Amino acid sequence: MRALIFTEGGSQIGLGHISRCSSLYDELVDTGIEVEFIINSNTLQLELLQNKQYKIVNWLSKEFLTEYIKPDDYCIVDSYLASEDLCRVISTLSKKTLFIDDNGRIEYPESIVVNPSLSTQAVKYPLNDANCYLLGPKYIILRSNFTGVVKRNEINQPVKEVLITLGGSDLHNLTPSILNQIACNNSEITLNVVIGNAFENIEEIKSLSSNNIEFYENATAEEMKALMLKSDFAITAAGQTIYELLATQTPFIPIKVIENQEHNICALKELNLIEGYLEYNDTFLSEKLILEFENLMKFSTRIKLVERYKAVIDEFGSKRIIGILLSGELMKEEYFLRKAKDEDVYAVFQLSNEDYVRKYSINKSKINWEDHKNWFQSIINSDENVFYVVTDYTEEFLGQLRYKIEDESGIVSISLGRTIAGKGLSKELLKKSLELLHVERNDLKNIIAYVSNDNIASKKLFEKVGFILHENNNGLLKYIYSFR
Repeated sequence: MRALIFTEGGSQIGLGHISRCSSLYDELVDTGIEVEFIINSNTLQLELLQNKQYKIVNWLSKEFLTEYIKPDDYCIVDSYLASEDLCRVISTLSKKTLFIDDNGRIEYPESIVVNPSLSTQAVKYPLNDANCYLLGPKYIILRSNFTGVVKRNEINQPVKEVLITLGGSDLHNLTPSILNQIACNNSEITLNVVIGNAFENIEEIKSLSSNNIEFYENATAEEMKALMLKSDFAITAAGQTIYELLATQTPFIPIKVIENQEHNICALKELNLIEGYLEYNDTFLSEKLILEFENLMKFSTRIKLVERYKAVIDEFGSKRIIGILLSGELMKEEYFLRKAKDEDVYAVFQLSNEDYVRKYSINKSKINWEDHKNWFQSIINSDENVFYVVTDYTEEFLGQLRYKIEDESGIVSISLGRTIAGKGLSKELLKKSLELLHVERNDLKNIIAYVSNDNIASKKLFEKVGFILHENNNGLLKYIYSFR
């Protein structure tokens, strides 16, 4: 059994794909599988891949792929350059294929499609029923060094250190201008500047050396973690690094250095995880940088941001992705029901706003985040609601079952995430929730389900579990389940 990771990176396109795929590499190695990177790059030496098997080659041809991929290979593809036809070739040749895609750029053949992002709403994919879609924060990929990170337990009142990291290649030569803007006027602050081996402006950057600038060349993942944890805030490209900053609870100013980072910026704004952001080609970049820098110098601003970062990202993204790649789906007995908790608020929000969930809801409009937060708190703190969530062994949120109690009845609402929807689990989960509910609220006599007449799947589900159709009110069906 072998896994091949096809990706790209270098001085012109950065190293973000290679960085996040290195975590999947480590996860695969831990399962005992032989793994190899196949990298299209103009850089021959890649410090990110120390102690890893890799080949530098232009793999973007049908001839190479046909010769290299074997029928029993698992393939992971993280590429903006591979065409739809080439993706189809890889899918056909391999045992199973997983594509990482941040912007829904093509329609993928039968495969697993992953968007490791802060929001499931940012990108709309041309959905294919044959595909498994893994979307959102539960699939954010962190390098292994950033899992189980000890969070910062104190925040400095006066800022002592600031991290500057513009990715693996600093595509637009921003590091020198940033240093010119802030080094002289902030001599009391140490500036930790990370330089990658794909930088083409190393000499220019080093020529700006001063007493308050520390340079770190080709920092390892462990060194990057240490720099983040000791820095009060960071100035960063808005790519893969933002997830590591969130994991270490390090406030940051993101700079969009390439168009495919727009979705990251939108999600950061939606979740109020940043005060502001910058764009590399903004005419007033220097002036805006000073304003954002001065804002993060404020103790109150950093306190607020660190609090917001809590529980945004967990450490199981890579494990979930590789588990699904290798097994296809988890066994039924690996799914659990538990009571909803405060930290489920965003996962419930994302699921509730999925198009396929809203389609059959009584209220079909998208839900506002602030309205949802207020609603969620009222629900989980109410005796008139019993709220279960579906999880797996990694505690990933996979779905919800909620009962609104009215006298001796409960009104059920059920929605499952894409990763388990359509896998025949609804019946078992609904039955299990009814058993738990009956133990907890044994005064209930029956459960009511309201189902749209055109929601065939839900009608079949409730009928299989023992719900009886009682009335049809202009296409809204009322089913009742009686406890015996």
